[in-house]
Amino acid sequence: MTLKDRLKNIENNTPEIVEEFSFNDYIVDAISQKISTIPVWYEYDYSEQFELILSFLDSKLNTEFEDLELSETEKKAIAEEFLRNNNGFGILDKLLAKKNCSSVMVNSLGIVYLENKGRYEKTDLVLSNKQYSSIISRFKSTSPVLKVRENNFYITLITPPVADNMLIIKKIKDIYDTFSDLTQNGLISSELQKFMEYIIRTKKNIIISGQSDSHVNEFMKIIINSINETNQIAVIEDSLMYRPNMDNISSFSVTSLDDIEYQNILSTVADLNPDYIVSQIKDYKKFLSLYLNINDLTRGILTQISASSITDVTNRLVNMGMIALKSTEKQAKLKLASTFDYVIYLENLSKDSYRISSIMEITSTKSSSLVLNEVVRFVGDGYVLDFEEDYPYDEGLELDSLEQNALTNFRSRLR
Repeated sequence: MTLKDRLKNIENNTPEIVEEFSFNDYIVDAISQKISTIPVWYEYDYSEQFELILSFLDSKLNTEFEDLELSETEKKAIAEEFLRNNNGFGILDKLLAKKNCSSVMVNSLGIVYLENKGRYEKTDLVLSNKQYSSIISRFKSTSPVLKVRENNFYITLITPPVADNMLIIKKIKDIYDTFSDLTQNGLISSELQKFMEYIIRTKKNIIISGQSDSHVNEFMKIIINSINETNQIAVIEDSLMYRPNMDNISSFSVTSLDDIEYQNILSTVADLNPDYIVSQIKDYKKFLSLYLNINDLTRGILTQISASSITDVTNRLVNMGMIALKSTEKQAKLKLASTFDYVIYLENLSKDSYRISSIMEITSTKSSSLVLNEVVRFVGDGYVLDFEEDYPYDEGLELDSLEQNALTNFRSRLR
């Protein structure tokens, strides 16, 4: 009998209890509750935590489960599994470990809700005041609204006087796909893959836009994954969304910086002279400062802008330019055309699925008029690529026919 089988149910003289009781769930809850009573738990290193869990397990087995015999190997396996799924959220870790859980929310009464497919559902779990306080106390903030990234989670904590305590812990999915993976999975055509790789390799300045921030964020990660690992990438972002998992990425979180500190970061990034600069900034003032610092010689800029359409994207940038530069509309359009080469727009198909609906090339005429040429569009069941005859791009490949994708996520949300 395997360890998993042995831990599933403890033999008992009452059949009804045997079917309902899970030793594994019980011991995870018990360890979590024990940890919540140890204020210095997170000051211990892994080996110290490991030994404490083994000691607690022995105590439980000797006092409550005398008839259950576990080998040292099996006890160590329990401790290892617990620590592997222990993110410091106490009893909430068990919910966050579930594959169908995208986030959990705890209201002021300690009632826990689990988000599944975009809806929060009430669970039977209610945190005691002690458990709730133990989790909240980990986050030191002078602000009543705290938003922070920790490991693979976004944490939002709202405290008085804004509202009674509310905690939201949202899981972040790591994205490892490249353009090649999307082609292999039938999500884009080989022709579109080659085009995307070309505009990245030649360091075109690109805007990635869409209505959903999460879709745009994930597609940006795919672009980053597709960049040759010999190139250096600087990421300027709000909340360390792109946690570096490659040694060629340097990330800078700018949310809490004042104007002078932010300008110092921009100066530092310029001094680093990276091959690519990725911008994920929602703050209007900070984004505008970055936009104005991009000159005609700056290449490899990849930036995100939430918008309802490509027209909405260009209108926003033109209006920004007119205000900041105190220029005419024509001058602001010329600034846009000289700064960016392409706009990639992502169309929402559902909360968890999307596709590239259009890619526009940004150019200007001799009279400084802004021109948007659609070079890629999704039509029917596939992509149509429309280039000038002298476009420096591989020709002669037949377009792949794609299903009309309502493709969902784990690795790329383009699935």
